[in-house]
Amino acid sequence: MKRGSQKLGYIFLLLLATLVGVLWVGYAQQAKEGPNDADALKDVKTLKIVYDISAISEPKMLVLYLKAIVDARDRAIAAKVKPDLVLTFRGPALKLIQKSGADAPEEQKQIAELVADLKKGGAKIEACYFAVQVLNLDPKSFLPEVKVVANTFNSLGGYQAKGYGIIPVP
Repeated sequence: MKRGSQKLGYIFLLLLATLVGVLWVGYAQQAKEGPNDADALKDVKTLKIVYDISAISEPKMLVLYLKAIVDARDRAIAAKVKPDLVLTFRGPALKLIQKSGADAPEEQKQIAELVADLKKGGAKIEACYFAVQVLNLDPKSFLPEVKVVANTFNSLGGYQAKGYGIIPVP
């Protein structure tokens, strides 16, 4: 009987080792690949998004959100999905996308770089003229990548009618 139970023990250990190996390979593969957006992007050819940026008044927060948008764009491209992006600015956020001099704070420089990167990647970047008037801003003071449009509410509605998803950025 000893021999039979030893044989079962070896079989059990072999099965256990195989299971651990399979689990480890799966874990290692997942760790290597990291998180991904495959479920959401499956069968998507073009990702049409409008980011509605309005209430942000702190440069650090805008830098964070712009970096998140750039990251999402880059991940979509890596997943072989074409990003079709629009960023609409209104409200206090308009003050953060204005030209600044060489002595500008680091965050302002980062905002300018991120906006330029997004524009270079094909994003449309719009500022609301209605809000520009309310806030008493100069329409010529915006970064060169920014297009001043009559009213970004029309942008949001128009792009949504064309199938774009609207993502509010607080």
